Amino acid sequence: MNKKLLILRACGVSGEREECDNIKIQAQLYGILVSDFCPKTNEELETILHAGETYDYIYLSSHGNIDGFGNEQSTISYSWFDFGVLLCGAACMNPDCIILLSCCRGGLNQIAYDLFYCCTKISYVVGPRQSLFPHDMLISFNILLYNIEHRNLDPIVACEKIKLGTDIRFICFDRLETEAETGYILRTAEYEREWKESLNEARKEANEPPVPIVEAEKA
Repeated sequence: MNKKLLILRACGVSGEREECDNIKIQAQLYGILVSDFCPKTNEELETILHAGETYDYIYLSSHGNIDGFGNEQSTISYSWFDFGVLLCGAACMNPDCIILLSCCRGGLNQIAYDLFYCCTKISYVVGPRQSLFPHDMLISFNILLYNIEHRNLDPIVACEKIKLGTDIRFICFDRLETEAETGYILRTAEYEREWKESLNEARKEANEPPVPIVEAEKA
């Protein structure tokens, strides 16, 4: 069965069209089925994710920082936790889904922590540790996909090839490794009760098990 890739052009910066066009063509070269969208608002993004399709890769092109992501016009804006809740509730991912974050600082630890906590079907989160231009993103994800899909390398090893070839700092987070890290445990312990309740509503919608809420948080 063919893998499926969802491209979300949610940035609006110059060069985004060429970057995403290139990624789309490369994925198709490997036999991956591509769904390509350019949402302009939060509502459009939510409609795309709730359309009933499930994906093996989600490629998000956007402006990003440690707090969240958005587009050039500020008509799309999400915290990473809220985006994770949206992905979970939309049930738009196949098991072992890989999230590709084409946004500045998308490879920060806190971002991966939020997405892993919200979405049980995400196995890997990949993104840059620095601010980059679209052509930097393009070549970096070209190397990643080539090594995963053509050479059949583990995503962690495939990501290491990016720095070897370009000196650009990318990182790939593995769910199983990340959930054992002290930083992950400390961050998830600080999530507010309202956040967890919102996540549990999404998990119920997706027939996923709820996250625990201790009695002190319920008070």
